[in-house]
Amino acid sequence: MKSDENGTSILPCPVNQYAKKNAESFFTIDKSLPLEEYNQIVYWTRYEWAGKNQRNPVTDFSFIQKKRYHRDYFAPYSVNFTLVMNGDKSHIVSDAILYSEENQNKLLNTINMLLELFGECTVDFTEQDSKVKRVVVNWDILPKGKYPWSTVKKTLDELTKEHTNTRKEMMLRNCEAIYAKHPDFVAYGRAGFKGYAVFGFTSRNLYILESVVPNNATYVLENDWEAISQLSKAEILSQELHKERIIHSKNWQENYDKIMEGKNE
Repeated sequence: MKSDENGTSILPCPVNQYAKKNAESFFTIDKSLPLEEYNQIVYWTRYEWAGKNQRNPVTDFSFIQKKRYHRDYFAPYSVNFTLVMNGDKSHIVSDAILYSEENQNKLLNTINMLLELFGECTVDFTEQDSKVKRVVVNWDILPKGKYPWSTVKKTLDELTKEHTNTRKEMMLRNCEAIYAKHPDFVAYGRAGFKGYAVFGFTSRNLYILESVVPNNATYVLENDWEAISQLSKAEILSQELHKERIIHSKNWQENYDKIMEGKNE
């Protein structure tokens, strides 16, 4: 489906502070609580002694333990927008958001996102009865077939080029290990899902979600892929949906192998 067809629905790119909260998890800092420990991941080159007056370069990830103020994390608001065309007129419509105290921040963020992008928006309190068929297009699925890792890596390089070298290399390392298990298909995120990739093992009903975004984890999903692809990012990353969450740590490869081996039993 083309991105300019009637009914096209997509999560906007995180092009401003409001769109970023809509597309990515965010946090607040609480300085009233004691400092907490965390691991900072750094991809760098160090030198190891290999004999008298000889040092060899070693490029790898280092996990540095640091302290910081407590952080409270929140799921992205995940409001999709749908293109609605009526004759020669067209406009975009957000997902319906219930007007309630609980949704106040979500409503304000959505309005501010549109105002910063377009300079105007309209709030409609009436119930909409649109006959437009909504089709979510947040993912591009690679056509079926066997592809060398170099082909997949080239696409991932493009999707991660705006991120730090550490985030990029972490995603590439993990995705190469996932791809080595021979998934049936690969899907790449679009727009607000850019920087995400899904590797599907259809016969096992197993889908591995990897991201360059710093959420420090690989998500293992168990569900029909067609259903997953229509969900919001908040729903995909929710505790209720994913089977496992593999932390990006020194033990990532070991933990990933255990899950894959368990599915083969």
